[in-house]
Order: sequence, then structure tokens, then C-alpha cells
Amino acid sequence: MTSNNGGASPALDVDVVIIGFGPTGATAANLLGQRGIRTTIVERDISIYPRQRAIASDEDAHRVWQGLGLFDEMLATMSSDVRVHFKNGDRTFLSMTSSQSHGQGVPGMCYYHQPELERVLRQGIERFPTVTVMPGYDAIDLSQDEKSVTVTLRSAEGGPDRQITGRYVIACDGGSSSIRKLLGIALPGKHIEEPWFDIQLRAWYDLPVDAPLDFTFISNPHRPGVDCPCPMGYHRVEFRVNKGETVEQLQTEEGLRGLLAERGIDYDQVEIYRSWGYTFHIRQAEQWSKGRVFLAGDAAHIMPPFAGQGVSSGVRDVANLCWKLDAVLNAQADPSLLDTYEPERRPNVTKLTAFSLRIGKLVMLGNPTAVRLRDNVIRAAMKTPALGRVITSNGLKPRYELGTKGGFFAHTARLRSPRGTFIRQPWVVGSDLAPVRLDTILDNSWTWIGFSSAPIPRALAEAGVREVKLEYASAVATHTVPPGHYVDSEGVVARQMRTSRARGFLVRPDRFIYCSDRDITADDVQRVASVVGGARLTNHA
Repeated sequence: MTSNNGGASPALDVDVVIIGFGPTGATAANLLGQRGIRTTIVERDISIYPRQRAIASDEDAHRVWQGLGLFDEMLATMSSDVRVHFKNGDRTFLSMTSSQSHGQGVPGMCYYHQPELERVLRQGIERFPTVTVMPGYDAIDLSQDEKSVTVTLRSAEGGPDRQITGRYVIACDGGSSSIRKLLGIALPGKHIEEPWFDIQLRAWYDLPVDAPLDFTFISNPHRPGVDCPCPMGYHRVEFRVNKGETVEQLQTEEGLRGLLAERGIDYDQVEIYRSWGYTFHIRQAEQWSKGRVFLAGDAAHIMPPFAGQGVSSGVRDVANLCWKLDAVLNAQADPSLLDTYEPERRPNVTKLTAFSLRIGKLVMLGNPTAVRLRDNVIRAAMKTPALGRVITSNGLKPRYELGTKGGFFAHTARLRSPRGTFIRQPWVVGSDLAPVRLDTILDNSWTWIGFSSAPIPRALAEAGVREVKLEYASAVATHTVPPGHYVDSEGVVARQMRTSRARGFLVRPDRFIYCSDRDITADDVQRVASVVGGARLTNHA
């Protein structure tokens, strides 16, 4: 239950309590630790969950993890060269690559063994003395007032209940979130009744990390499924459970042998780790926060697995939320800044859910006539050069843009305004002519980036907004890059500015563009200055 009483708040233990230590919670803990925010993570399981629930992440998550200084280590056990095929029987009617990142400067899609990903994220928080972990506890109750939230915890090993109090709570405790239920927030949506069966195995061979992977959607009307080799020799195959079959039957040796044989896999040549049945859910919480408690990841939204967006969506959530918590806690920004979290993030989740559903419908067609039509239409589209390039480069996936209505962006926007979109991340060189990624220069802080014709407004500089000065490529050719200036030798940001008819961008800590030099007003300057304050971030990359 929640309460909002007017009495005195109990003493604070930390600033932020995170419930759940999966990829979303662990990313949030790293983001808050990087900002020096006192944080405690509460997790029921003492060790990393062994089952490989997620297998993929995209460029948006990778850029966040790069900013945390963890992505290079993650890549050591990831596969970024992935080819995605849609097959009906022995015929492939569509193939695409998923490595393109569309200006993000990191691989577009990577596949991994989830326990290994979580290991890197959990080890990452060991760098931060302000972050602690409480394993072996369930959150069973909470209360909040105008200043704090108190969570009651129960140990899995027995003993008296404990309480922890923080200024804010982030619930990253999955689709069955206990925190969401305690808050009384509904999770409307629909449940897809069609059951599926998942087999997780490890092959007798060890697939090299740098080997290309072939992810296959089995678009057969008689038995749709997914076949995904993963790094480190892991392999997952998933099948629809047909009428007349049960999960219990499929889990027998006979059932497993038969299913694997459908994919050409010899039961005697692999080690089966786990198998289980599941169904799909498509749900979004009616609201993503209540008082001082925020929902993130599956606690806020559940989407079908076909687009591989579960982990990345949770990472997007906390990347959006944590810099705002930093502004409120460290820079004394008005707490109303936190109200922009849901309106900025929900539109992207809605678009990706619809995209994932479209892929699922493409794979699970059951009518033979519709299947033939699908195959023929896609093959014809692939022969059209422009459309074929878009499809094969995964260009149909919605680009990550934040909702600007109700979000923290310039109130007015001119034609072609870039507000609500990522600033692209090229390699840039400074006066020492050593190439670095742009995000290294942005350093997780409010930054004005522009050419000399669009210098930072004085009031922003006085408020603490950093400035990155751009030079043209000719400065590299003549070795005349001034100290503190940078050259995007491939003109990536310059082209983005030309598209926006701009000469400078004001970039938020999460790499999204607040406005351009064409949009900014005196009101915007004052508004941004109020959230920048005296907060300074440390780059741990």
C-alpha cells in the first residue's frame, strides 16, 4: 500500500532505491553511481539468474553502455555481425543485416549470453562507492510522503522484515512487478493465447565471438519459430506449440529430439540447459510513476520478443530517467522535471511494440495463400533498389526519437528542428589529432556544440553548460586545430546540422538535442539553466 501523510519523514538511507538487478536495474545503478548518487539495489536472487531470457540489444543501449565505460568489455563476448533471415521451408524470402547503427557510432545490434552481460554490468557498479547491493530480499510493502519513500523488505532466508528509505524508487522488477502492484497501477493490454516452447542448449562446438551469426525466423505456417545461434556456443530455438501438443510432452526426450530434428540439430550432439513454455504479452502500465516511485523496463511495458527490444527499451528508460534524477538531487532542479519521463519515453515504446507485432504477424502467418502472397511481395520489394536497401539494413525499425509533447525540449520548434532526436556520434579529432568518439567529449553533461558562427549563448555558459567548438575538415589538413576545438572529418554532425538548417545544437546529458541555434529563445536559456545548476559529472569511460 502507499500512503501520503503529512508527518515527518524517516531518516534517509540513500537517495535512490532500485528494485531489481537485471539489465535495466544494473544499468540504472551504474548511471547513478557515475553521478555520485547514493543508491541501493534490492534483488531477490542472490546470484545472476542462469536462464538466457534476452539475447539481443541495439545501438541505443550500446551507446548508453559506452558512456558507462562498459561496452568494450561487453563486446568481448558479443556477436555484432548478425545476418537475419526469414525462411519458409528451404526458401529464404528475406535477408538483412542488423549491424548498421544509423549514426550512433556503435554496432547496431549485438547478440549475447545474458548472464555474461549481467556480469559486466554488476561488476561495473563496483567502481562506485555510493552504490550498494542488498541481495536476497523481496519488496513487500512501501509507503511514501512528500519527501521520501520507505520500502519494506523480506529476506528469502527468513528473519525479521527490514526497511530502507530513499528519496526516490526505481522499480525494475519485471513484468510481474511487486512495486507496480503495491502502487495499484494497472497493466492493461492483451495476452496472446498461442503457446510457444523455448529450448536453450549449448552446442558441442564453441562458436567464435567474431564469427557471423545467422538468426533465422522460421516462417513456416505449419510450425513457425526462431533459430538463434548465440556467442560462446549457446543456441536457442523456439517453436509454436501446435494443437494437440503440450509443453509437458515436448519436454520429454522424445519431444525434444523431434523438435530439434526439425531444425537439423542432433539431440546427442548438444547439451540442453533448459526448456520451457511461454506465451506473449503486450501491455503498458497506465502510468509509469506515482509520487516518488518510477517504473522502468518490463515493470512499465511488456512487448512481444520478435524485435528483440526488451532489454534495450529498459536501458532507454533509465538513461532518460537517471540524468533527470541527477539534476533534481544534485543541481536542485525542480522535481517537475521528472514528470517528463513518461511523455518522452512512451511514444517510442508504443512504436516498437507495433513494430515487433508486425514482425510476429509476418512470421506466424498460417494461411497458405497469405504465406505465398507474403513471400512473393517481399521478394518483389527486394528487387527494387531503394526499398531493398532500406529493408536489408533494418531501416524499417522506428528510429529512437523522444516525445516532445510534454517532454523537456524547446517549447517552439522551427521547420526541420532536430529537437527530440539523437546527436550523431562520429569520430572527432582535437588539437592532438588523436581520434575519439564524440560522446567522450560530450562527457554526459549539457553541452553546446557548434561552429564559430553559432557560439554558445552567454547565459548558458554562465549557468555551466559546456561548449564544444567545431572546426571544418581543412583544419586537420593544415594541422591548425586550436586547443578545445574538434573536427568531424567525415562531416557527420555537419550534415545533421545542414539538414536542420542549424549551426549549433544544445545537447542534453542523454545525447538528445534540446534545440538548435535556430530554435533557442530566452525562455529556453532560463529553463535549461535551472536544471544545470552546479552539477558536474565524472566520466568513467
